[in-house]
Formats: sequence, structure tokens, C-alpha cells
Amino acid sequence: MKYLHLIFTIVIFTGAIAQNEEPLLKVEGFSHPESVVFDEQNNVLYVSNMADDKDGDGFISKITPEGEILDLKWITGLNDPKGLLVHEDKLYVTDVTELVEMDLQKGEINRKIPVDGAMSLNDITVDAGGSIFFSDLEQSSIYFIPGEMAANSMRVDTPKGEIAEFLKSSKLNSPNGLLAHKDDLYAASWGENQDGNLLKIDMDTKEIFMVTEEGIGNLDGIQPSGKDFFYVSDWATGKIYSIDPNGNKTLVLTAEKSSGDILFLKEKNQLILPMNFQNSVWWYQLD
Repeated sequence: MKYLHLIFTIVIFTGAIAQNEEPLLKVEGFSHPESVVFDEQNNVLYVSNMADDKDGDGFISKITPEGEILDLKWITGLNDPKGLLVHEDKLYVTDVTELVEMDLQKGEINRKIPVDGAMSLNDITVDAGGSIFFSDLEQSSIYFIPGEMAANSMRVDTPKGEIAEFLKSSKLNSPNGLLAHKDDLYAASWGENQDGNLLKIDMDTKEIFMVTEEGIGNLDGIQPSGKDFFYVSDWATGKIYSIDPNGNKTLVLTAEKSSGDILFLKEKNQLILPMNFQNSVWWYQLD
């Protein structure tokens, strides 16, 4: 299923407004791009391409932070790859019902790990303790692999390296974007009828709190913009918002429908949007 997404940005102290509504750069040639992630060690970006509806036609692209395509089909053999994570010299991607681990140096797939019960895996994140979390939009659930420094309560029934269900609840309202931040897990929910919100989950108690409460849209990507401020994207409207710790939102820019799992490059103060329907990736310069 092809999802498009919008972004939310913060103006007070930690946020900024796009200098104009026009992208700084548009790079064409992708195939339904869904997610963009930055590999700081190698100074490159990776883009997940869901491609068409054929099994095995999905792929990962490698590009420079300035938008030069280094290898369009760097890693192939995926189905509908979505969320991306760089962790410990590996690249992870969620692929429908599998978590795929890839070798960053060799540019090849190490293994595909089936996720029992999964239906539509989406975004992925890692916390300070090395635990990896990833969402399942259709199941309204979150899975995880406990890391070396995971809390005992998280590891008790899950052996090292194995996948388990972390939380399943209708209150997650179809979680899409995920972000581990401090001691909490944040989820951008897709919702129903464009009533998705930004949620905060206590990792110890698994209690779910609503950061926003009015129903923003079909939320997709989430990125930290400083302190406890976040950028989030709304797939349905193409709007990019900034959310403050009290749940107040500020419109940063309006792209087009189908902007996906966004990336914020703090050093350059740029938002990078994978544009699913447009088969392109857009760069926006913030003030």
C-alpha cells in the first residue's frame, strides 16, 4: 500500500519556517519513494523505493546530501520497503511482513526476518539502549528487538536478537511514524478519517499519552527538531507541521499530497521529503 505524508515544523526556539513554499531542490527518477535516512558516518542518504505492485521490485537508493544519485538501485530484491534505520553498521528496512537487515559496506541483504502476525510494517527507530522498535499500521501495534541495554522489564520474555510484540492497542490509532526520544517512544498515528495525532508512549509502563488532541490528519513521518519539539508530516494534505511539548502545532510549509517519511538535517536546517506519487525527493531550506 502506498502511503504519502506531510510534515510538521516548530517555529518557537527550535523550529523554522521554510524560506518559501517552493522546494530548494527536486531530484527525479525514484519509484514511489517512502523514506529517507541519513548515514552520518558515510555522509550519504538512503531512500526506500516501494516501486510498483510486483513482489521483489522494491529497492534502496544511495544519494548524497546534496541530491546526487550515487546508485539508484543500490540494494534490490525487496517488496514494499518503507521505514529505514541506520544502526551499528547495518541498514534496516521494514518490508510488509519482514524486517530486513542489510550490510552498509557490501550493499547487500544480510537476512530477512519474518515478523509473526505482521500485516503492514512501517516506520522504525532505535532507543539509547539499542532496542529497535517498528510499527505495524494495520495491526495498530509496535514490535521490538531488545538491545543490550534494554530495561529488564523489556527483556524478560524476549531473548537477545528476537522479535516480540511490544504493544498492541486501539489507542495507537494505526501508528505510522516512530521516534525513540529520551525515555519515551513517539508515534505519529495514521488514524481514520484524517484524525491521526502525535502520541507519546512510556517505555516502562507502556502507557499512551496524546501530545496533540484535535486530530491533525494522516500522520506519517516524525523527526526531532530540538529539545522536545518535533516535525511531523501529514500524508493527506502535504502540510508540514512543528509540534511543541504542549501539543501546539505550527505550519512550516505545504508540499503536495504524498510526501512520505521525512528527514530533518539539523546542520543544514533542511527538511527532505520523499514524494511518493511524484517519484521524486524534495529539499526545503528552513529559515
